[in-house]
Amino acid sequence: MSRAEQGDRFVVAEALAGVRLDIAVARSLGWTRNQARRAITDGAVYLDGSRCRVAAAAMAVGQELRVMPAAPDRTQVGGGGLDIVCQDTWLLVLDKPAGLPTQPPPRGGDALSLRAATHLGEPPGEVHRLDRDVSGLVIYGCQRDATRDLAAQFRERTAGRRYLALVRTAVQVPEQAIEEPICELSPGRMAVGPTGMAARTEVKQLAFDPEARLALLLVTLRSGRTHQIRVHLAHAIGALAGDAMYGDAFAHDPVRVGLHAAILQCFHPGTGIPVRWVREPGPDFWALAEGSTLALPAGWDAVD
Repeated sequence: MSRAEQGDRFVVAEALAGVRLDIAVARSLGWTRNQARRAITDGAVYLDGSRCRVAAAAMAVGQELRVMPAAPDRTQVGGGGLDIVCQDTWLLVLDKPAGLPTQPPPRGGDALSLRAATHLGEPPGEVHRLDRDVSGLVIYGCQRDATRDLAAQFRERTAGRRYLALVRTAVQVPEQAIEEPICELSPGRMAVGPTGMAARTEVKQLAFDPEARLALLLVTLRSGRTHQIRVHLAHAIGALAGDAMYGDAFAHDPVRVGLHAAILQCFHPGTGIPVRWVREPGPDFWALAEGSTLALPAGWDAVD
C-alpha cells in the first residue's frame, strides 16, 4: 500500500490498549504528541474508517488506525486551482472538489476560501459551507452588502440547494421528506434524536440498480444542520456510498463520499433576478458506483 495514497495504516495491538489516540499515533509513527495532535485536529486520523478528531479517545485492541500524510508545507495554499462557475462584481460561485475543506483547518492548511482569497485579492464573504468530503457548488459574496444579502437568503431559505446522492439500499426509494431532529452525538458526529434541532430533507429517486444495491437520489435541503443529508439518509434509507462515519461498510476513499451539491439557486444580490447554477459531479463521484448501471436521467435538473 502506497503511503502517498493511503497513509500509514496499522492495527492497535495490546500494548496500546486503553492509550489515548494522540499517544498511540505518536508512538506508532515516531512523532511528538504535538505532531500527532495536529494531525488529529486537521482530520488526518481515521479510526475504523471514520475520521476521529478526539485526541483523548481510548484505543481498543484490533481497531484499525490510519494516518493520512500531511502536505509538505501546511502554511501554503495548495497547488490546485479554482473551478469558477460564475463571477461578477457581487458574487463568486465555485465547484469545490471533495477532499478540500471549505475553510482552513484550525491549525492551518489548504482550503477553498484561501484559494478564493488568492484569486480575488481579499477574503471572500462566506455564506455557506460544504463538508470536506463533499463536492459541489459553493457561493461567496464579493462585497459586504452582497454577502449580507446572500446570507439572509440562506437563513430564510429563499436560496435553494439540491444534491446528488449515491445511497446504499437494496430497495427502491419512494419520494419522501425526512424530518427527524438532528443532535450532536459527539464532537463532529451527528445523529437523529428527539432533543435535536428541527430538520427537513426531501428525497427523490433518479435511478436504482438492484444488483449493485445503489440508488441515485436528488436531495433538497429545507434546513441547514451539520451533516444533515448524511445523517438523514443513513437513518431513513441507507448510508451514502463512501461514508464510513455514518455506516457504509464498503467505504475505501477517506476523502470522498457520494454527495455532490449539484444545483444552487438564489436571487442575485445585485439585480434581484433569480439565478441558478447546475454542475454535474466528476469521475471520482461516479467511481463510488463503479460497475453499476446508475446514470443521470434526461431532465434530472428540471425545475419543479
